[in-house]
Amino acid sequence: MTVDEGTGVWSRTFRTLLTVVAAVVVLIALSLVGGATQAIAPGFHVSDEVALGAAHPQILVVFSDDASQTWIQEITVGLHLASSSASDNAPAWFFEYLDAVRFQDPRHGDQFRAALREKYRDRRLDLIVAIGSNAIDMVTRSRDEIRLDAPVLLVTYGSVVPAATTLPNASSLVFEYGLVTALATLRAVFPDTTTVFVASGASAVEREREIEVGAQVRRMGLQFVDLDALSLASTVTKVAALPAHSILFVAGGQVDPQGNVIPSWQLCEKLAAAANRPAVMLGAQFLGCGIVGGLMRDYTKLGRIVGERAIAAALGSRSPSETVPLASIATVKFDGRQLERWRVDESRLPPGSIVLFRKPTLWQDHRNEVLLLSAGLLIQSLLVVVLLYERRKRQHAELHSRRSLALAAHVERRVAMTALTGSIAHELLQPLSSILHNAEVADRLVASDRATREDLREILRDIRNEDGRASQIVQRHRAMLKSHELEQRPVLMQMVVRESLALLAHDAMKRQVQIDAKLPATPCMVAGDQVMLQQVLVNLVINAMDAMATIPSASRRVVVRQEVAPEAVEISVRDWGPGLPAAIDGHVFEPFVTTKRDGIGIGLTITRSIIEAHRGTVSARNNADGGATFWFTLPRIVAA
Repeated sequence: MTVDEGTGVWSRTFRTLLTVVAAVVVLIALSLVGGATQAIAPGFHVSDEVALGAAHPQILVVFSDDASQTWIQEITVGLHLASSSASDNAPAWFFEYLDAVRFQDPRHGDQFRAALREKYRDRRLDLIVAIGSNAIDMVTRSRDEIRLDAPVLLVTYGSVVPAATTLPNASSLVFEYGLVTALATLRAVFPDTTTVFVASGASAVEREREIEVGAQVRRMGLQFVDLDALSLASTVTKVAALPAHSILFVAGGQVDPQGNVIPSWQLCEKLAAAANRPAVMLGAQFLGCGIVGGLMRDYTKLGRIVGERAIAAALGSRSPSETVPLASIATVKFDGRQLERWRVDESRLPPGSIVLFRKPTLWQDHRNEVLLLSAGLLIQSLLVVVLLYERRKRQHAELHSRRSLALAAHVERRVAMTALTGSIAHELLQPLSSILHNAEVADRLVASDRATREDLREILRDIRNEDGRASQIVQRHRAMLKSHELEQRPVLMQMVVRESLALLAHDAMKRQVQIDAKLPATPCMVAGDQVMLQQVLVNLVINAMDAMATIPSASRRVVVRQEVAPEAVEISVRDWGPGLPAAIDGHVFEPFVTTKRDGIGIGLTITRSIIEAHRGTVSARNNADGGATFWFTLPRIVAA
């Protein structure tokens, strides 16, 4: 190959390379133009690409304690609640637990840092959150190993502000310890408190915490006593013999001097049960283990505040360091069982206090049902009172009505008896005349000395019989004239009919009226007032005789009939007069309705009232063959 040939080959190769490079440049240019076109498309901007990358920040949370602790669990719940509020910017949380209380060897921290370095080597972290003093110390010393450029949020719920200034791009969030405020609330419930006994663990973290507890107790003017027990058993023994006017504050105690680890809830239960004085803690999550309660931290609220600050910091909104007062995360709750145990009246609790675990009571468990039942019983009682009042009024009205009826009936009987005065005199005249005649005969026999013993006995027997007859007449009329209220006694209806017709016998004879009584042989008893029932029958018979005053005497006849049914007895009075006028048909028993020229129209009204008072009925009708019939029915007394 010659030089020229070689030069030609290299020239062709060079041109080919230039063609390829040009093609690549064109493709890249087209790609950039397409990307630019897409970037300026409607609804999409270059800044959105940056926003999309930051929409879901990744946050590492390092806790000082282990994941089994209840306050760690509640802080985690609070973090997730903050995430749910962030919606579009909800972060991805990563959780790590130093567990510094139970593992105090310095090599543990080195191993923990090494594990974090390997675990998050290829993970982008937008924020590191250290919660608790041990976690803050660990992150401060190993931040370069984890992620140099990630901002840091240091969180503590003690009163000491972490040294955040030693870290670039770091801020702190300090939650007020608040023991002074909590003790002030407890002193309102236990006003005689002078001493606070504190149970704390032997770990460095717990001993450091106890120093702050002692300082705040003394700020309240109370005496601080460290139980400083060597074991849980010795602590239980000490708390069982605390002096009066003291309370037990459980500030820690997970690790005893021998290194034994005790779960916090179990520790609370044992100490609170053994203590002879009220036990308290600052964490609301322990309410129910035996503490009284009071103003306590709600770690869910704390976690939510941490979450909100962490999300804002991860999205680039750096906030200055701040201290959060206890009121922002506090809740005032009490255990009802412990209040009862220490004889605390709930009226001494702060306003707005929540009392849990009360013993079940009807009022607390079924308040709405009790209120409804009470309202129903009240309404029912009111109805009963109203009904009793109405019943009493009705009884008074019935009593007044009976008295009025008795008075009206008495007046009507007097009127009737006045009309029968001549009949009464005639009836009495007969037995009196007979008595006088017998006495004169006896006198003549004695004067003529012809009287025998048998004759005198016969005369005396006649006198006695006539005297009894006169006495019956007087008693019969006296009963009709005597005023009395309605009585309810067994009455023989045949006797009522006979006595009534006996009263009218002379008047019927005088009027030339024939009275026929058709009575059954079987006795028939009713419950009622004999005098008033006689008055009814006398009134009906007198009306029947009055109705026949204008017809020939041969046709003047009254039939009184008694008919017995299984449950009632019916008495009817029939006459052969002109009958009831059509104008008063159906109204004959109403007041002031009469066909008599000198009548006032109350006799039949009183008759109806008497029959209705005996739970009976009365009625009247015109007969097809002339005259009218009045009848009344009364319930029978049926022999058992």
